[in-house]
Amino acid sequence: MLLHILQRTPVWVWLMLAALLVMGLSQLRTRQVTPARLSVLPAVLLVMGVWTMAPGFVALPLVGGLWLLVFGAATWAGRRLPPPAGARWLAPVQRLQLPGSAVPLLVIVGISSLRCGAGVAQALHPAWRTLATVQAPLALLFGSLSGLLLGRALAVRALAVRSAH
Repeated sequence: MLLHILQRTPVWVWLMLAALLVMGLSQLRTRQVTPARLSVLPAVLLVMGVWTMAPGFVALPLVGGLWLLVFGAATWAGRRLPPPAGARWLAPVQRLQLPGSAVPLLVIVGISSLRCGAGVAQALHPAWRTLATVQAPLALLFGSLSGLLLGRALAVRALAVRSAH
């Protein structure tokens, strides 16, 4: 069964996974990024989560409201996390210097696995797309992970704003 699922996985899914893994691996080393570049990963993972949840939002609008509520709360919480130790704004080059970390790679693998698992499960059991007992936990997971990532990126971007004043 697993081989069948892997063979039927569209090529674009593998390409997206490869791109995300490259993004995650690049964050293992200290790097300099523009504030805009810092938003790319949270935005991509946010779109992936919403894409996975879209059938649930259509079938169960309250699940969409739950996702939005959790996303907002997690973004707020992530915004209050301290920036990584060693992160700083480099005014002369207008870039953020970020220390290397395995956390983004682990988050990417986790969210991608969750998204893939949810997609496969719902393809095998289409009725799950309309079950609140399936969609609500997914909304909680995707909303909280997407919100925390976005909030964390906003917290790090704030280093540039604080340094400018």
